[in-house]
Amino acid sequence: MDANHINDNTVRTPDMIAAEIVAIKEQTGKILLISAVEIGKRLLEAKEKIPYGEFVRWLEGSVAYSESTAYNLMHIAEAYGPELSVSSDVSGKTEAFTKLGYTQAFVLLGLPAEERAEFITQFDLENMAVRELQQAVNDRKLALTEKEALQKENDTQKSAISQLSKELDQAKKEATDNLQAVWAEQGNVLKLQRKLDVVENENAATKHIAEIELESKILKLNLSMTQADARFDLIAKGFDDLFIAIKEMAAADPKAFKFYLIQTNQFISKTLEKLRRMEKSAPAVPEAPATPEDSAL
Repeated sequence: MDANHINDNTVRTPDMIAAEIVAIKEQTGKILLISAVEIGKRLLEAKEKIPYGEFVRWLEGSVAYSESTAYNLMHIAEAYGPELSVSSDVSGKTEAFTKLGYTQAFVLLGLPAEERAEFITQFDLENMAVRELQQAVNDRKLALTEKEALQKENDTQKSAISQLSKELDQAKKEATDNLQAVWAEQGNVLKLQRKLDVVENENAATKHIAEIELESKILKLNLSMTQADARFDLIAKGFDDLFIAIKEMAAADPKAFKFYLIQTNQFISKTLEKLRRMEKSAPAVPEAPATPEDSAL
């Protein structure tokens, strides 16, 4: 039958379409997928031509189909029609599709389109009972669901590790800035101590002002050191959380575990190298002036 003739809407009538469907049904006692697709195409065509509300009556009177069977066939035509029309030959995937029966094809609709072709090449569908096929489809759907869940969990872990890395970078920067500030404050405190020693014999007011300045600097220094300690605690906790996340990844995704383990090692090595360079470039801390007790020794 000429496939182009199906689309000639100007001359075809519902009666003509019904006659074609009956002819296809009578060609074989078992409706194969290719026949189901052809019937489904014609049912879709007829549905467009028949007035609204008359389709079910036409089904029962013209082609002896229930509404549910007709809609199943139309669904099959929409799902498998493109697969069967991709190539004119009947080898490989197309040949596997043509061997499917109507019931088998309907059960396989439970799988995504990209999974069906691979699925039918893995099983002897011609010798499988419908119940066995349904179970196999359910098993595949469960496996796909578990795979998708595992992928989502892996993506979540990657996102969490990425966010943690950003937080560690920020904490490291702030800790470095605070550490440099601490060193600078230490130098200022020593300078103030020298100034205090110089003016020790001057009037009480001048000495009192110097003492106040020194006390203020010491307070600021203590505050900076406290902030630095807090940042170090944050970094330590961040690394603990990172190690836990990577350890949990070992069983779920060994490749991801190895990848992030390497990334973490590299990150720590780079961080240590930066700290070493920063230590070398930091200004030297001046030594405290000798006290009378030191001189006596």
